[in-house]
Amino acid sequence: MKYKVHVQNEGWTDWLEEGRFAGTTGKNQRLEAIIIEGVDEYRVHVQDQGWGPWVKAGEIAGTEGKGLRIEAIEIKGKDVNYRVHVRNIGWMDWARDGEMSGTTGGGLRIEAIQLLNSAESLAVDDALSGINIAPAPIPIPEPTPAAPTQGKKSGKIYLAVGHGVSSDGSWDCGCVDGDHTEAGLMLAIGKEAVARLRNMGFTVMSDADSDNDKNIAVCVPEANNWGADVYISLHCDYNQAPSGTLPIVYPGSDAGIRLANCLIASAKARIGLGCRGIIQRDDWEVSDTIMTSCIFETGGIRPDIGLLTNAPAFGEVIAQGIYDWF
Repeated sequence: MKYKVHVQNEGWTDWLEEGRFAGTTGKNQRLEAIIIEGVDEYRVHVQDQGWGPWVKAGEIAGTEGKGLRIEAIEIKGKDVNYRVHVRNIGWMDWARDGEMSGTTGGGLRIEAIQLLNSAESLAVDDALSGINIAPAPIPIPEPTPAAPTQGKKSGKIYLAVGHGVSSDGSWDCGCVDGDHTEAGLMLAIGKEAVARLRNMGFTVMSDADSDNDKNIAVCVPEANNWGADVYISLHCDYNQAPSGTLPIVYPGSDAGIRLANCLIASAKARIGLGCRGIIQRDDWEVSDTIMTSCIFETGGIRPDIGLLTNAPAFGEVIAQGIYDWF
């Protein structure tokens, strides 16, 4: 899913990927038109005109050259969430699959919009509502050669495997596609990464050693109490997600962004896997950990399954990315 908007006094923006906001805030500039790819259809409520017609993906909704503001929008599409920044209100709650976002009858302009694919509805007080995807790289370092040709390093690494055993003892498989589960794929990759990291000289604590028998309610305080230097949590995205890595770091964490970029660079150089950006968001594993941390979405469970099932190669990606950060 991607989109671009026509902004007062600026014209059309570049195409933006999902998660990034299009438009401006704090400049008092209206959105006048929008084009969206990857949804079913959409329509906008325009100043003095009311609701326009439903248009298909890739078509213009709104006006150009008339000085008319967009006041509200409705977007149809499975798992499409969207929210708008409105004059005098700010960011409104997330809307979903045809619901109205914005206002009508109050003469208030939409100044920015943000779209995000999510199988679950999002709320304004949800951590996701603060999502900001930073451009990568910032910068991406040159990958280090493979383990046999490099020196040892030291440091304490906590490597968490996503999902697994829940607090109530039940099994959480994470996302699923056919016979593949997020928990199973990440466990195999985690085991490979842990072995390589130890060979590189690092001290590693990981629930990969015990077959993913700890969830984040255990891993986060365990990493804090142990005094880890860095915390990495391995995940993969659901089966409708596009290809590519998608790291999550705490908002404004320069060290977290650098860690994410080391992992991105390693994946690109070693297995040719691209990146969808870096999400800055206060998820529990990056907000409650007291060390540099990163939730690393290794790829989409469907589009990247050929890489995700190659645990030795992906374990090397993770280990080398962490090595480069130290």
